[in-house]
Amino acid sequence: MGKIDELLADYMQDEDLKPGISLALIKDRKCIYKKSHGFANLENEIEINSKTAFYLASLSKSFTAAAIMLLNEKRKLDLSDRIRKYFIDLPDYCEDIKIINLVNHTSGLKDYFNSYFENNRNINQITNKHVYNFILKEKSLNFPVGDKFQYSNTGYVLLSLLIEKVSGQSFSDFLKENFFIPLGMKNTYVFTEDKPIISNRAYGYQRIGDKYCCYDYYVLTTGDGGIYSCIDDLQLWIQAFDNESIFRNTTIEKIFSREKLNDDTACIYAFGWFTLEKDDKKVVFHAGQLGGFTNIMIKLPEDKFSIIILTNYFRDSFQKIFKDVHDCVTETNIEYGNNDNMNKNRGK
Repeated sequence: MGKIDELLADYMQDEDLKPGISLALIKDRKCIYKKSHGFANLENEIEINSKTAFYLASLSKSFTAAAIMLLNEKRKLDLSDRIRKYFIDLPDYCEDIKIINLVNHTSGLKDYFNSYFENNRNINQITNKHVYNFILKEKSLNFPVGDKFQYSNTGYVLLSLLIEKVSGQSFSDFLKENFFIPLGMKNTYVFTEDKPIISNRAYGYQRIGDKYCCYDYYVLTTGDGGIYSCIDDLQLWIQAFDNESIFRNTTIEKIFSREKLNDDTACIYAFGWFTLEKDDKKVVFHAGQLGGFTNIMIKLPEDKFSIIILTNYFRDSFQKIFKDVHDCVTETNIEYGNNDNMNKNRGK
């Protein structure tokens, strides 16, 4: 893995980085490479290690969609259920939205995140309740349900609320009981309105001139984001899709499958993962960006090969390091994050 070492060393040197990066490569259920560089906390010069918890931003969606699939597997809900079955006070414009439409971003729900930015509103303390009220106040969808894919954080917040309603547990407790504890993910947390103390966490940074400034998380929603995790734990999470430790194999196959749009074309988004084909092989991935955190998980299911990269430094061209690492270890050429919907706000 000398090439990866060189690539990371060049990356850190070229960027003159003090914040850093944590990276892991997994092949056939074994970690074949794991390295961390830089500082989790610049002010106290605390170095990043494999247990340093990063804010995942939209990587959290893989957990939300997986929770929905687990409830579906247990027959607690059906993906074809209309969402108003569970939230009867939703407006009439939500009448045709099914759970599956929320999962694969074909609901037409307007994205609260973009709307708050456009209206210059204070987004620092947005909670799931604020997002639900946002849905109640809207008058229409962006497009008819199922017509097309359009990324909507709103839909995933609604899924978080649905998980709580169906399970009778908080979103945090459901994930802890069904995923974190069974998989041994000891440094993974849902960051809620209670603002729990997370030890050994990375802080996000951006560079302004010749100085690094703290550019940390700034929303309190769950479902669309809200999770902190480390490279050790995400290794366990991504490996859970290579065996039946959590899900049945049929459920795993479903998670990485594409649903059809109304015109019978395939939706590019599956269950918490973007999907594409390269050389007749499936590639699934998700990026996550918020504040100073830019992350990605890439998985080649047929090869049982995965890449996880976590960083605590905001940069507009964050996709380059992701692409370079992928190309280096797979000798293929795949573009990640060119779709505008993948890049906005949370780096989807």
